[in-house]
Formats: sequence, C-alpha cells, structure tokens
Amino acid sequence: MGTRPLKGRVLIVGAFAFAEDLGRLFLEQGHPTAVLTCEGEIPSTLPPAIQAEAQSAALALEVLPSPLDPKRTLIATLDASLPPETPLLSLCLTVSATQVASWTQHPGRVVGFAVLPPLTQGAPVELAIPLNGDVAALKPARAHLEALGFQVEVVRDTIGMVLPRILCALINEAAFAVMEGIAAPEDIDTAMKLGTNYPRGPLEWGDLIGLDLVVAILDALEGEHRNGAYRAAPLLRQMVRAGRLGRKTGRGFYEWK
Repeated sequence: MGTRPLKGRVLIVGAFAFAEDLGRLFLEQGHPTAVLTCEGEIPSTLPPAIQAEAQSAALALEVLPSPLDPKRTLIATLDASLPPETPLLSLCLTVSATQVASWTQHPGRVVGFAVLPPLTQGAPVELAIPLNGDVAALKPARAHLEALGFQVEVVRDTIGMVLPRILCALINEAAFAVMEGIAAPEDIDTAMKLGTNYPRGPLEWGDLIGLDLVVAILDALEGEHRNGAYRAAPLLRQMVRAGRLGRKTGRGFYEWK
C-alpha cells in the first residue's frame, strides 16, 4: 500500500465522527482534503468555500450514516456540485449503494462503502457497486482508501454489507443476553474474547461504534429482510432513548472517561 499523495483534492461531507476521522487520515498521508461536518438539517447548497472544493475534487465521500431523508438531500447536493466524472463514495450502513445511486443524476459515479468506528489505519473497509453503477468507479475509490492503509474488500451491494451486518447482529444478541440476566456485560465480553479471539467483546464494540448507530443498522436490516433476525433488543432502544450511546456520551454498557 502506498502513502504518496494522490492526484487531486478530496472532499468529505457528513457526520462528525466519520468526517473528522477520515479527514485526519487523508491529511496525515499528505492528501489535500476539505471536510464539512453536517448533521440534522442538510443545506441544499454547499457553503461557498466547500463549493469551490467540490468543483475541483478528485474524490468525494458522503459519510452520513442515517437517517435517509437528510442523506438523500446531501447526496443530491453533492451530485449537483461535483464534476460528473468525480467518484462519489457513500457510507452505506443503513441503505444500499443502489438506493444512493438512484438519488443522483450520475449513478455511474457512486460507490458504496462500509466502515465502522473507530476509524484507524488497517481497519477493514468494504466497497460495493450499485446495480445501476459502473465498475470503473471502483479503481480510484479503492486506490484512495488503500493509500490510507485501509484493508479494502469488494462485496455485493446489500444494506450493511458484511462486517457491520454481522457485528451488529452479534452486539444485539449480547444485549439480549444482558437484558435476560444471563450475565453481566463484562462477563459476556470476556467470554467472547476468550472463546472467539475477538479483539474486543461485542458490548464494548457496540459502545465504540455508538449504540444509536447499532440500532439504526439493525432497523435498516430488519426493514430490508423482515424476518425478525435483526429485531433490536428493547434494552438497546432504551439505552439510546436515555442517551447512553457509548463512548461518545461517556456511558453505554460501560463508563467511559
């Protein structure tokens, strides 16, 4: 994997946790990068300084995991602002890349990607081409991400792709175990680390990802499959309602300083 600066500028727009971490990684590798964090109400036009960055961007990343209406607005705004040939990577944790591409005038530019916090060099990233996309967009997307040190895999386009889907289901099952009084969070995580050699237990992992994002991914999967396999544990929903989201709020299944 190379660390040379890639040609052209990178534009990253979306949720703070993803945009700031990705922006830092690009900047650390010497890539000229502009970052705009936005959540909640999304502007229909980019601020003038970011608009200028968009017009010269060689790659754009949209990193708003949910909900869908603001995400759709942001995708449409970026699609209208970027040169038609600029690849647009969309964070597809709660929506498919095919759905994202349907919101654009240039579906061939869209590549879905999936990654979970914490974002660090060496983390796995999955890429997927929309059903109405263009496989040619994969090459620059993959080159940029591999230049950051990510481990890139190409998968079929589905909501949540592979790691987010399986990991959130695992976190959900661990939350059911806590809710049913089977064991304490620490004991569940210890059992899973010792028994499966995972780098961290599922409940600690959930705290690091953000329990609100875990529930959003589970809800999107349940909405897609409608078989009950991804029904979020009531305990997870209650914790989200209480603002106990994990590390970012200081408390989830664990206390975080």
